[in-house]
Amino acid sequence: MKTPFVVVIALFVAFGLSRCSPSKPEATQEGDFIANEKVKALFARNLNDFVKRLEELDSSLRRAQDDSQSKAALQRAFKQARLAYKRLEFLTEYYAPSTSEELNGPALAKVGEEYKIEQPTGFQALEEMMFPEAEMSKLSEMMAQTNLMRALCKRFNGLILQKPLTDNRVFDAMRLEIARVISLGISGFDSPVANHSIPEARAAIEGVREAFEPYGSDLIQRNPARMRQLDSLFNETLAYLARHSDDFNAFDRLEFIARFANPLSSTLLDAQLDLGIEPIQTHRPFSPTARTMFDEGAISPLPYAPDYATSLNPAQVELGRLLFYDPILSENKKRACASCHQPDKAFTDGLPRALTIAGDSKKLRNTPTILNAGFQASSSYDQKTVFLEDRVTFVVHSPDEMRSSLDKVAELLSQSEEYVQKFKAAFPESEKPISAQNIKVAIATYMRSLTSLNSRFDQYMRGDFSKMNDEEKRGFNLFMGKAKCGTCHFLPLFNGTVPPTFMETEAEVIGVPKEAKWKNAVIDPDIGKMAINGMELNKHMFKTPTVRNAELTAPYMHNGVYKTLDEVMRFYNVGGGAGIGIELPNQTLPSDSLGLSKQEIQSVIAFIKTLTDTTGKSSKPSALPKFSDATLNARKIGGEL
Repeated sequence: MKTPFVVVIALFVAFGLSRCSPSKPEATQEGDFIANEKVKALFARNLNDFVKRLEELDSSLRRAQDDSQSKAALQRAFKQARLAYKRLEFLTEYYAPSTSEELNGPALAKVGEEYKIEQPTGFQALEEMMFPEAEMSKLSEMMAQTNLMRALCKRFNGLILQKPLTDNRVFDAMRLEIARVISLGISGFDSPVANHSIPEARAAIEGVREAFEPYGSDLIQRNPARMRQLDSLFNETLAYLARHSDDFNAFDRLEFIARFANPLSSTLLDAQLDLGIEPIQTHRPFSPTARTMFDEGAISPLPYAPDYATSLNPAQVELGRLLFYDPILSENKKRACASCHQPDKAFTDGLPRALTIAGDSKKLRNTPTILNAGFQASSSYDQKTVFLEDRVTFVVHSPDEMRSSLDKVAELLSQSEEYVQKFKAAFPESEKPISAQNIKVAIATYMRSLTSLNSRFDQYMRGDFSKMNDEEKRGFNLFMGKAKCGTCHFLPLFNGTVPPTFMETEAEVIGVPKEAKWKNAVIDPDIGKMAINGMELNKHMFKTPTVRNAELTAPYMHNGVYKTLDEVMRFYNVGGGAGIGIELPNQTLPSDSLGLSKQEIQSVIAFIKTLTDTTGKSSKPSALPKFSDATLNARKIGGEL
């Protein structure tokens, strides 16, 4: 959930303000697809309805110019318009993601291409002006936003209605929409102020059901039992959302996901296969063949890797593991990757800030866990490095961390016959197996293998409902609802990688203090991402970390300022930096109090502890490869701090 910046939008937009009625689709060679004929026609009808709702919203805004009593009518018109959009969302997000973001993206300015500031547009920007009370002084801005959204509709003609739709992609879009509802919709991610998320989730599922209906007659012929099962699941899911739509905070998200949304996603895949529609083949994190986001192997780290990393090669993983624990990477032969990323602390070090190679405890940042580090589109707090390979290079070459170079390390490793053989086995096609390139590839491949997605929570989501107690269940519902944790730490990875495509990793400005003070606090001087791009908007901005294994990774924040999860929750509960006296005009964390009780905070923490999973990840190598040099053979497994 984000806080808006002031938006100034021209009243006239380049697309024009006329009603954007969909034009007749072009003839294509794809007419044998049900999607191309019937789903496209459905989209055209729903798009017309959406445009009408935008026109009604515009009319309400114009009437409000002369009638200050129209605030409630404005809010009703807004809600109806976004409900209409939600029925389209499964296709707009799939085929026109950029336009979808302009229509319904976060109400937050961001640094775009060529370091230009992009102001927020669309529903969420409008929502900030309309809720909880309509700001009548901003009527002209509201009308500008509405007119812009009407103009944006025209793009769907070219992006969707004039393009061939295939059945396998429509099924993919439908199942991605269920994942979007689970991870973003019911958390309040795109209805942060209006709290209209549950009715909107229902509208989104209705849109999916409508899109499936053209396939129903064929499924009845092929597998009538499956059709009855799917029809029943749609009915039950929509009925559950309807019954519990009035209270955002009280909605039982865990029950909804486990009993309705997950089975619906799984059964929709079964129906697709029954119909003989093969899943799409694509190189993305969330597998098109996974039944739910919580399945083992549903999300792969490989799409976040360079193009040459096409698998988690076992020989490379094992070689990378040896290198990770080998202090030969450092200048003084005493520091290994594992010196700071210690397996018994979930690959952290338990210190507020990592020690430099010279022993300075104030210069570096807090050591993050590398469990699940492969599931993100950037690999450092300030997002300076993208691939894990880049991060390995940076750390080895850093004068404060390893103070060495990969080329020097390669020369040393070539003196060990054991390492020579292991590199040949790991990189059999390389003319020079021991090289700077292959060293970083091996270590990065090992890091990608450190997946931690089999916690008690994951097992619960896979059907073992004995794995969570009542307090932990309450904690999940708070995490994904009232506490708003899930609007930044996205389910199921619980980091800043945005579902359901998982291709963008977000960074936030939350106002972390220099010291753990609760009044008159001072911001930590680390400017974060601004040091990389020089943009004031990114000052004190840091990548959103995972809360998986947070039970084991204290202290917290980029500077280790908070020693316990209780302190972390207290910080968020009061509104981040703004709540402890820090004034940041670019704080992205909402500054209002969450209103969590002490018991609710404990329940959230109890849930976070269900995300602990280090099974099979913490064993060290029994020995390191030998050298002819006795001094080198004295090096310690895992290095020294």
